[in-house]
Amino acid sequence: MSPRAAVALALTACLAGGAHGAEGPDKRAKPPAKKPAPKALTHDALRTAVVYPARGERASSLDGLLRETMQDLGLVLESRIPKSDRNAEESDLPRIAETRRALVIVPTLRSVGNELELRMMAARPGSRVVMTRVERIARDDMPLRAVVMLRDLVRESRAQPVERAAPPPPKELAQPARSAGRAILSVNGTLYGAFVGFSLQRASGSDDPRLLYPLLGVGAGIGLGAALIVSDEWDVGVGDAWYLAAGAWWPAVAGHLIYEGRFGDTPTASDDEAWSFGLIFSTTGFTLSTVALVSSEMGDGGAVLAHSGGALGLIVGGLTEFAVTGVSNEFPFAGMGYGAAAGWLLASATAVHFHPDAVRTLTIDLGILLGGLAGASAASPLLFDDATPAKTRGWVAATGGGLIAGGVLAWWLSRPDDAPAEKTVEKTVEKTAWLRYAVPRPSLIGTPPALGEIAAPGPGLEFSGELP
Repeated sequence: MSPRAAVALALTACLAGGAHGAEGPDKRAKPPAKKPAPKALTHDALRTAVVYPARGERASSLDGLLRETMQDLGLVLESRIPKSDRNAEESDLPRIAETRRALVIVPTLRSVGNELELRMMAARPGSRVVMTRVERIARDDMPLRAVVMLRDLVRESRAQPVERAAPPPPKELAQPARSAGRAILSVNGTLYGAFVGFSLQRASGSDDPRLLYPLLGVGAGIGLGAALIVSDEWDVGVGDAWYLAAGAWWPAVAGHLIYEGRFGDTPTASDDEAWSFGLIFSTTGFTLSTVALVSSEMGDGGAVLAHSGGALGLIVGGLTEFAVTGVSNEFPFAGMGYGAAAGWLLASATAVHFHPDAVRTLTIDLGILLGGLAGASAASPLLFDDATPAKTRGWVAATGGGLIAGGVLAWWLSRPDDAPAEKTVEKTVEKTAWLRYAVPRPSLIGTPPALGEIAAPGPGLEFSGELP
């Protein structure tokens, strides 16, 4: 090679090296690899152990056996134990195991009668649980049982922790059944459909059974089908169903009674017209109840109030006719009919805006009924022999007073307890102490027999308790 060629080759090499250096170290050099994160110590990788000297009586012979067993199990023993950890308590073992990153074993041996009680405590890193094995063994079996207990503790420490199953998702709160009043509505719908069919047959003036039974079947079927369709389309509650029943039945009863009382004695009266009256009243009442339910829902208390209004109006209407006519030997059809219709209408309209408690309403109804019976029974001698209008009105007044008194008493007894919570039980008992002697109890009563006599007690009432 000529000197000129050699110089050219050297220059080319220098230029190439300069171009390589111009690219810069950042573009050519690879970025430093990230250091892998230190792996967490798994239970399978646990290979280091710290065995404390055995504590207790006759424990010196146990140390060497345990150390040899640990080595046979593939564990590396650390013999150095800091002074601060030599007298460690059981609660300190998880902290020591985590600091040393090793399995910590603390054996304890003590005599119990003719046996030995061997206790081994083990703590592993990453866990706050101290495993403990305790066995009472014969003195001759101590070496063998110590090896077995230590092996079990080491296996438990190396086992993976059991993963707890995820808790099931919380169940949804129980939802009230849709159309809880389906059965009540279906029964009343079936009966009302049969009633409409029977009323149509009687209003037509026909007594032919070939027309009666088909009308009964068709009416009952239509009533049942309508009830099922309504309960599927809308959420019909128990109160709604009973409220509709009150609107269907009480006006029907009122229509029949009014016709019987006003037109039953006329020459043109007939059973056909009575059923027509009942059907017209019933249809009107059912329609009004349906309109009321469209505007608002009805609770159980409102339904009970509607039925109570019809029943109470029936009684009060009959008593009113007795008081007006002064005659007690004729059935007050018209008064009872007008009272049932007015009572149902007033109570149904009230139930739309006022929702009382069902149980309290029934309690007041029972009190009214019992009070009326008590008043009527007490004044019943007025109707014996010759019942004059004055005596009849006196009996009506006594019965009405009993109705009012029974209703007021039931209302007072069933009123909610508005007593403040800070009142103690002692104050409540002291406040009602008069009830202790006011309530009688059936008992056998009598006087102590004299000397030579035989006692003969008899039934009676006993008043006992402390006086206030």
